[in-house]
Amino acid sequence: MKSFLFQLRSGKWNFCEKTGNAVRLLAVTCVRDEARFLPGMLRNVAPQVDGIIALDDGSGDGSDRLLEECPQVLELLRNPPGRPAWDEPANHRRLVEAALRHGAEWIIAIDADERLERDFRTRAERVIRRGRWLGLRAFQVRVRELWDAPDRYRADGIWGLKWAPRLFRALADHSYDEHPQHGAKAPLQGKVLGAFFPLAGLFIYHLRMLDREDRENRRRRYETIDPQARCQPGLGYAYLTDENGLRLRPVPRRRGIRGIAGIPLQESWLPTWFMEIFRGIASIARGRDIKNCVSPLSTPGKSP
Repeated sequence: MKSFLFQLRSGKWNFCEKTGNAVRLLAVTCVRDEARFLPGMLRNVAPQVDGIIALDDGSGDGSDRLLEECPQVLELLRNPPGRPAWDEPANHRRLVEAALRHGAEWIIAIDADERLERDFRTRAERVIRRGRWLGLRAFQVRVRELWDAPDRYRADGIWGLKWAPRLFRALADHSYDEHPQHGAKAPLQGKVLGAFFPLAGLFIYHLRMLDREDRENRRRRYETIDPQARCQPGLGYAYLTDENGLRLRPVPRRRGIRGIAGIPLQESWLPTWFMEIFRGIASIARGRDIKNCVSPLSTPGKSP
């Protein structure tokens, strides 16, 4: 509850507010056999950061080759396919250390089956700039679980309250969360009063809950890894397939994912009809003859 009282919005407050990228923001990601989701994640994330640091945790499906071939991946760390066990804290430590070597000022941690909202970078820069005045060094972002359709997310119960500390200042003395699963990616010293991470008005969309089969597989995977639910006491993993009270909401047009099928895109925050009228007025103002207009892409003397 305290964190909800300490939340920074990411929207533009006034037209005089600074724009542009002021910090060096790197993404970090750890993957294992994610060839299905990885290409889309790279297309989504790469344009919104200054580089990606990746760790391949012994993939056997070619995920490492996909990362090697991506020019935005600044460094690819590797674990052998026969690594003794999944070690999430150690993997994250290696990623943060590599990001520091590449000059990261801020870091966004993201998984292969997740996508950043459109205009994430612009909004993140605002949050970082506003948080600087308050001495904030880490933020939770809202995680929205796409469900049954790529333009719908689940909003009932715990699903409407999912936040994760993923955006944080790159610190040489990063204090790591040593929980074996579901640990905080942000440095623990980024908590306000040592108690909670502040919230940021930023969205990450999770794709692995979109299809029923994926939801069932995810539940089985976590119940196999953590049969006593020690990493998630009191909640367990049955909720991953429980649809009691299911309530879905549409993904906002201006806060969706650029380029994913099923989600309508709108290049401007203004309504489409308004932009069409504006373009028509602008054409007249430039002295064009609307009736005999020749497209700049057509051959002179021929109709477009």
